[in-house]
Amino acid sequence: MSRRFVAFSIFVGLGLILVGGRSLIVADASPLVPRAVLVPTFVLGLWLPLGVLLYAMRRQRVAVVALAFCVGLSANVVFLANAVPANAATDNTSQFWLNTCCTQTFACPGGIYDMYQSSALVTSNTTRGGGAGVSYTYCSDTFTSSQSLQANTTTANFYMGNGSSSKTCDFTGELLWYHAASSTTTSLGLSATQTIPTNTPGTSPMTFNWATSAVGGFADGDRLYFTLAFTSTASNCNSSQLNTGAVYPSNFTTATIVSEIVVGFLLLAPALPLAARWWKRRRP
Repeated sequence: MSRRFVAFSIFVGLGLILVGGRSLIVADASPLVPRAVLVPTFVLGLWLPLGVLLYAMRRQRVAVVALAFCVGLSANVVFLANAVPANAATDNTSQFWLNTCCTQTFACPGGIYDMYQSSALVTSNTTRGGGAGVSYTYCSDTFTSSQSLQANTTTANFYMGNGSSSKTCDFTGELLWYHAASSTTTSLGLSATQTIPTNTPGTSPMTFNWATSAVGGFADGDRLYFTLAFTSTASNCNSSQLNTGAVYPSNFTTATIVSEIVVGFLLLAPALPLAARWWKRRRP
């Protein structure tokens, strides 16, 4: 067993410990990740790759050493991207709760309410009435240029009520990308029309989802906007309402928001075995 091979294996082992340890520290510091989730991550992201590394050292297989690092890096990056995604400044989650009242902590334009990334900030309850042409828009905290949004599905859980005994009410939800530089928005996806049945008390959430586009990269100061619009004409929505707050936590979840730096590691990991083969062929 050559010294170069041993040094390379030790370097890979230290890298696995560093990546795995950092992943567990970040996840454990987040209140969004249950402790039970850390166990399979510890096994798949650290112990399994280290076991493969020890096997590779005994067999003197350079490509398997690189594969061990590839497996460990991929497991940890995928775990962090889904469990603790890089996100807007307020919190590390892709779930947004609609603000309960009228404050504008995020300094968005007048008439646009905040949407928090932590349910702990939702402390009171508010009822927003419906009606023909009525809509409500919410904004997130700011993003940075190192973040992007994956294309996937946005899922909403809204507490919608309708006190009418004869008229149903239709509404839609839309996710938008706000561009700070131009103060304009780009639609990332509009839901199909949703209907609130008659005599709906609003004590249970209405769940619906729709496809949303990707954001290849936010610019500094960009945000996500969400607009809920009552689309029925005449008086069909006059007795309808959107309930938000601690008792009625209306919220939606976007696709994973990932740091573009992390995405680069995902592309690097599959290339490691190929690089190891090239290095082996170059050996005298």
